[in-house]
Amino acid sequence: MADNPNIITMVDRVGEILEFIFRNDEPVGVSKIAASLDLPKATVFRLLTTLQKWNMVEKYRDTDDYIMGKAMIRYGSKAKSEIDLIEIAAKPLMDLSNEIGETANLAIEYNGYVMTLLSEEGESSVLVSKLIPISPLNCSSMGKMFLSHFSDEELENYFKSDLVKKRTQNSILTLDEYLVEKKEILKENVAYDNEEYEYGLSCMACPIKDKNNNIIAAISVSAPTSRLEYKGREYIREKLIKTAKIISENAKYL
Repeated sequence: MADNPNIITMVDRVGEILEFIFRNDEPVGVSKIAASLDLPKATVFRLLTTLQKWNMVEKYRDTDDYIMGKAMIRYGSKAKSEIDLIEIAAKPLMDLSNEIGETANLAIEYNGYVMTLLSEEGESSVLVSKLIPISPLNCSSMGKMFLSHFSDEELENYFKSDLVKKRTQNSILTLDEYLVEKKEILKENVAYDNEEYEYGLSCMACPIKDKNNNIIAAISVSAPTSRLEYKGREYIREKLIKTAKIISENAKYL
């Protein structure tokens, strides 16, 4: 058992049980799991019953022994896809960051937020260093790109939810405001954050698409507004589009 005070004991036990089942070549029962992990049988039984509800474990044929459940295939497939995506994007993103001297990011949409998977840092900036891995969709360039591929119903529900955050006076807070911008995003295949997340910070983003032309991720460039203006927004935009095409082309093989 871990000594870290931030670890929840019951969740830690779930992890131990899943790891034990995973490492065994044969189906295992409650008694064997309890004895091997030095846990009460009743506790193991309750945890296995809960895991079975979520299809994370299942009983083997007509026995009382357990194997990994089908849900783990789905989770593993998604994790593998995201790891593969990071590997595919890593070098093009690094090349982009080195070429323009600014921070380049790779992210996915997750539960109504932007989740950054990878960042390649450019020139130092206090503004960029303040960025966190999770950010709202409505006030980030990558988030607005993801929103552009939402259905009408999904968009309406999003802008009615408490997921919409006001970070600056420039943040888009209503569906009507966003729909005006959505037309330009789909036309240019580029989305912009004009100091909507942080004053003095601007970003631009392009989609990463799979072989079926579905958006699976986005990449962006984040930099102080003054530096983007100095280096040339159009120059950076062209480099960003080129990089997105390279990553999308490779993502077709995922």
